[in-house]
Amino acid sequence: MQRHLPVPTPVGKTLLIIRLDDIGDYLLFRNQLPMYKKSERWRKYSITLLGNSSWKEIFTRFDADCVDDIIWVNKGEYLSSAPYRSRIWAQLRGRGFETVIAPSRTRPLLLDDLCRLAAAPLLAIGSTNTYIHPSWNQLSDGLYQHLFTRSDVNSHEFHFNGQFSAWVCGGRFDGSRPSIDCGADESSGSVSSDIICFIGSNTRSRRWPARRWIEFINLYRRRYSGKVILAGSSRAELELAVAILAKTDAESIVGKVSILDLVRRVGEARAVLSNDTMAAHLSVSMGRPTVIIANGVNYQRFTDYAEAGIEGVATLYPEVFLRKRRRTAELSYNYPDALTADIASISAAEVLAKLEETLSRAGY
Repeated sequence: MQRHLPVPTPVGKTLLIIRLDDIGDYLLFRNQLPMYKKSERWRKYSITLLGNSSWKEIFTRFDADCVDDIIWVNKGEYLSSAPYRSRIWAQLRGRGFETVIAPSRTRPLLLDDLCRLAAAPLLAIGSTNTYIHPSWNQLSDGLYQHLFTRSDVNSHEFHFNGQFSAWVCGGRFDGSRPSIDCGADESSGSVSSDIICFIGSNTRSRRWPARRWIEFINLYRRRYSGKVILAGSSRAELELAVAILAKTDAESIVGKVSILDLVRRVGEARAVLSNDTMAAHLSVSMGRPTVIIANGVNYQRFTDYAEAGIEGVATLYPEVFLRKRRRTAELSYNYPDALTADIASISAAEVLAKLEETLSRAGY
């Protein structure tokens, strides 16, 4: 596939960081990005980031000064178009990177690893891969001379990114939670009485159904004033919003606002409720009281915030998952058995009670 590429000609003191994950993963990584320029090891390098264009707006507003250059990749086009892949690979080979770092915990062979091969650096650094297929991990890990091996394989993704940064840079972000510093531009600094409900997710088994959202909103409105705002962006979320709006007094911004406007709105919300999706990580990064309605998949990595020592976040799981978790002291992070009916079993009353508990602890 890459036979057409020219012979590599590495240029000294050039570093490529490959980070092609989606927005939620980037939000849990981005606080570590400044560590590269600050480190004794990499501060004299010209640093380029290979990034997923889905988080371009967030990077451009908050993180652009962390690197010297950026190459954007449209992941959907990369996976579907051979000519597009070839153009990205040719660009990487032509830049002559001396070193490549792939910090993602689960590293896609067709994305990160093929881009590492296209760059053809003198030195490649990564983390031991975490696919469920050992043969895939063996093939992937063989492309890197130095691999980070975690002592705590079930740590939350935010903490893992800090551990990797400490290993590769000699330092890590010193905050105890993911954080976005908006300054005065994205937030007024005031908190409204509104709550935001992110109603979707990229897989059906992670979506709390419309009937549950309707039950929750109507139950919430019996006790509290303030707007209930539906948020999201996909076609499935638009359809969910239509169904919910027909039976509640909620308002919808689904598909109507930019990601930066969403950052501002989240920062001013009284609280955020979300399925296991990027919105939960955005809310945590903005320091808002957050309730996550989750099915248990990848729970230790992405939704077990309280267990990771990060305050102001509560997570609700289906009872069927909790029973399995109680039976095994340490369930593998890639718990694969969730059904759509599982998350639907979480009641509106449970969610309201968890929201009230979380707000009380936050002093609201």
